Amino acid sequence: MIKDNLLVVTGGNRGIGGQIALSAVDAGWRVAISFGRNRQLADEMVAGSNGKIRAFALDVANPDSVTKFFASIEAEMGLPRALVTAAGIDKGPRSIAEFDHDFVHSTMTVNVVGLILCCREFAARAIKQSEGGVVVNISSMAATVGGRAHKTVYAASKGAVDVFTIGAAKELAPYGISVFSVRPGVTRTDMTGDALADPATKAAIEASIACGKVAEPVDIAAPVIELISGKFNYASGSLLNFGGGGFVI
Repeated sequence: MIKDNLLVVTGGNRGIGGQIALSAVDAGWRVAISFGRNRQLADEMVAGSNGKIRAFALDVANPDSVTKFFASIEAEMGLPRALVTAAGIDKGPRSIAEFDHDFVHSTMTVNVVGLILCCREFAARAIKQSEGGVVVNISSMAATVGGRAHKTVYAASKGAVDVFTIGAAKELAPYGISVFSVRPGVTRTDMTGDALADPATKAAIEASIACGKVAEPVDIAAPVIELISGKFNYASGSLLNFGGGGFVI
């Protein structure tokens, strides 16, 4: 049987995913998070969670690892009610003329294929149990404009996430499974730390955001917690912009 208030967060040991996991615990959820090569951050979150968070190994680029990840969660914690797919990579700027196969393939494998396989594992379990559920896919405002300079591959991967979300919402609606795509703008995490540490770069980024400032992880996590609550299920298929009012052109 599905255990009430069990949430899976891929990429839940850091950044936006980490804040979503922590905010979910505050909202009364039990949370299963993933960790990759570095387990330290996940262990720190588990240690401070009073038993509410457990960590499981996951390499989203490896289909067998995805399957084992969800099977381990089911065996040790039960079946989840919600999934947030926050695992992803950004390999930095690169011009189209300088692309190589690994740069493109690795980005798409993690950000698109891995995300879709995680959704498959969650949906298969939810359909079998006839209990419904909620999926929130973490996309990016980059998908709305084709990305910032030399970030077209990253933007394309997030555009694929959005299109998949729309199709998945239609296919899974008869089973009571809602699917959303959340598009954060630039958010203060370890992935953006170097860029935001440079005053000129930070100022340029902030000037491109309508509200004039980058997001904090909690700005993204708070509405995600509302989405997984089930309160907005009739809005399934929505692509939600969390971009501070949008880009200033």
